[in-house]
Amino acid sequence: MIKRIIWGVVGTTIVLIGIVVGGAYHYLEADDVKFIPENWPAISWRVQIYLKKAYGGIPELSWTELLKMTTQQGGFSLQRAVTWDQSVDAALTNPYISHEDQEVGRHLFSENCTRCHGPDGEGALGPSLARFGYKNGDSDTAVYRVLTDGLSGTAMVPTHLSFAERWQVIGYLRTLQLHSVKSNQERRPLGIQVSSEQIMRADGSPGEWLTYSGSLSGWRYSSLSEIIPANVSKLRLRWVHQSDTNDVKFESTPLVVGNTIFATEPPATVVALDATTGEVIWKYQRPVPTNLPLCCGKVNRGLAILDSSLFFGSLDGYLVAIDADTGKVKWQVRIMSPSDGYSITGAPLVVNHSVVIGGSGGEFGVRGFLAAYNVTTGQQVWKFDTIPGPGETGHETWQNDAWKDGGGATWVTGSYDPSLDLLYWGVANPAPALAGDGRPGDNLFTNSVIALHGSSGKLAWYFQFTPHDEHDWDSAQTPILADLLIDDLTRKVICWPNRNGFYYVLDRVTGQFLAGMPFVELNWAKGLTSQGKPIVTNADTVTGGGRVTKPGLLGGINWWPDAFNPSLGLVFIHALESQSVFTKADSVTRRQEHRLFMGSGGSSIGPVTTVVRALDAATGVKRWEYQSPPGSTDVGGMLATAGGLVFGTSGGSLFALDAVTGKELWLMGLGGETHSPPISFTSEGQQVIAVWAGRAMFLFGLQ
Repeated sequence: MIKRIIWGVVGTTIVLIGIVVGGAYHYLEADDVKFIPENWPAISWRVQIYLKKAYGGIPELSWTELLKMTTQQGGFSLQRAVTWDQSVDAALTNPYISHEDQEVGRHLFSENCTRCHGPDGEGALGPSLARFGYKNGDSDTAVYRVLTDGLSGTAMVPTHLSFAERWQVIGYLRTLQLHSVKSNQERRPLGIQVSSEQIMRADGSPGEWLTYSGSLSGWRYSSLSEIIPANVSKLRLRWVHQSDTNDVKFESTPLVVGNTIFATEPPATVVALDATTGEVIWKYQRPVPTNLPLCCGKVNRGLAILDSSLFFGSLDGYLVAIDADTGKVKWQVRIMSPSDGYSITGAPLVVNHSVVIGGSGGEFGVRGFLAAYNVTTGQQVWKFDTIPGPGETGHETWQNDAWKDGGGATWVTGSYDPSLDLLYWGVANPAPALAGDGRPGDNLFTNSVIALHGSSGKLAWYFQFTPHDEHDWDSAQTPILADLLIDDLTRKVICWPNRNGFYYVLDRVTGQFLAGMPFVELNWAKGLTSQGKPIVTNADTVTGGGRVTKPGLLGGINWWPDAFNPSLGLVFIHALESQSVFTKADSVTRRQEHRLFMGSGGSSIGPVTTVVRALDAATGVKRWEYQSPPGSTDVGGMLATAGGLVFGTSGGSLFALDAVTGKELWLMGLGGETHSPPISFTSEGQQVIAVWAGRAMFLFGLQ
C-alpha cells in the first residue's frame, strides 16, 4: 500500500513536470496562459514518457538527458517511443543536423578526436569512424553513450563536450559514414598486387615505379625512351594535384603501380592518385604529435609496396601497413620512440618478404639501428645496431662510453642485391655531430656503408668513408649498384658520391676499395690511400678559432639521390660547391633529452653553388657539368632515362639535360620549392614525368 502511494506521488510529480516543462515550455503562447486542445498531444506523450521512465523504463537515458531532450523543439522525436511503442534507439532523431551544426561538429571532431581516429575519421591509433558497423552500435543513442560514458578498458574516455556539442559531433559522424558508403559504392577495386619477383626485376616494368629508387639497385633510371632530346621541348603539363597540407617541404618519391600513384605528403599522409587525371582515390592521414624531435622539417621520403600492402614510416616512430586498394590500416607497430630522440623520415625497402627501415635522430644523440619486419604481421625479423655495443665488431672505436648515444642514424633508403642477398645502407654522422673530443676513435659504423645479409641482418662487411667525423658529413646517400669494367675485369661494384666530397667505387661482394677521387673542391684531405682512407690536412682539424674547410657544412652532396645510366656508364649527381668555418666549443657537450646534440657549429662563407655533374662510373672522372638553377639546398635529385636524358630539380624548376653533353634542353618553373626527385612511368600508354614542387605534384607528357 505504501509503495503504491509513493509511486502515485512520483507519477503525479512527473505529470506536473510534463505539463509545466514539456508542454508549457514550447507549446503555450507567450500571451496565452490557457491550455488549448491542439497542444494536449505534445503534453500527453511527455507525461507518458516521464511515467515510463519513473517505472524503470528507458534505461538508455538519465533523467537529466531525458528532460533536456523533451524540452528541445520536437523532443528528439521521442514521442514515438510511447505512441508507436518503439525503442528509444529506433525512435530518437538527432535535431542537430543543420549545416551550421555539422560545421561545429567537424571543428569539435578536429579538436578532440583526430589524434586517435584521423583527420577524416579514417582511423589511426583508434578505429575508423568513417564507416557503419561500430562495435558498440550505430544508433544515435549508442554513439551518444560512448561519447558520454567512454569505453572501459580503452583509450576512449568520457568527453568534456556539452550536451549539444555531443549531438553536433554525432551529426558530423553521420556525414563521414554516408560519404564513406557513397565512395565505396562508386570506387572500383584497384586490384593492386605486386610480387617480390616484380620488385627484384623492377627494371622489367618500365611503365611503373615500384621502389623508392625505381629498382633495388638504386639507379633511378627509366628504360622508357619515348621522350628524347629531339622532342623533350614539347613536354606539357597534363595535371596538377594540389595537397591540402600546410607543410611546404616535400622530399618524397612516389610509387606507381598500374594506373595508380601512391605518394606521401608531409607530415604523415599517404594518398592514392589516378595517374590519368591526378584525382584522389583515397587518402590516409595520420595525426602526429607537435613536439617531435625533428632537426630538419616534417618530411617523409616515400613508401614501399609488396603484394597489396603499402609500408609507411611515420614521424612518430610507427611502421604502418596500409591496404593499397582502400587506404585502410592493416597493422601498425611502434619501432622507435620519439621520447628517446628517434623519428622516421626515410622510405622503407622491401627485401624478400621483410620490410627494412631505418630512423633519424642522430642530431638528438640516438643509438642508430636498421631493422627488418615481417610484411604480414609487423613482427621484427632482425635488428642491426649501427653503433656497436660491448663485444661487437667496432666497439673499440668508441671511448668514454660515447657509443650509448653515438648517433649513426639510417635515415635514407638503401639498395639490395638479390643475387648476393646483401643489403647496402648508408650510416649517418656520429653524435655530437660537430664535436669529437668526447668520443675518441674512428666511431664505427658512422659515416660508413654497411653490407648486411638480407635474410638475417648479420654484418658481411663495412667501409668507413670519414673516420671520426667532426663536420656532419654523414653517408646518407642511396648506394648505386652496378657491374662495371675495371682493369679489364667486370666487377660488381658500389658507386658512392659521398658528402665528404670524394667519389668512391667499392667491390660490393667484399667491400674492397677500388677507386676514388674528389668531385667537388675540397681541402680537408689531399687524397685517399690505396685502402680508401683519407689523407687529412690541417683543414680537417677543428679549432677554437676555426678553420675554413671545403666542402662546407652542407657537404659536397647531401641526401638527394643520384642517377645512373648503364648504357653510358655515367653517374649523374647534384653537387654543392661550398665552404664553412668549423669551430670547437669550450667544453665537451653532454646529451640532454629533447635538445639538439650538435656539440659546436659551422658557418658558411660565401655562396653555395649547385651544379649537376656527370661522372664516369668506374673512375669518378668528370665528363660534363651544368650550372643548375640556383636555390642553395632547394635540390631534389636526379633521374636518368633510356631516351638519352637527365632530369633534375633545383631552384623551383624542373629541367632536362642531354645525357651525353649536359646541354640544357628544357626547363620549367614550377612555382614552389623543389626538394623531391622526378620519376618516369607510363600513363595511357605514353611516357610521363612526375615531380613534387611546393605543395603540388605535377605530371608532364608530350603534346
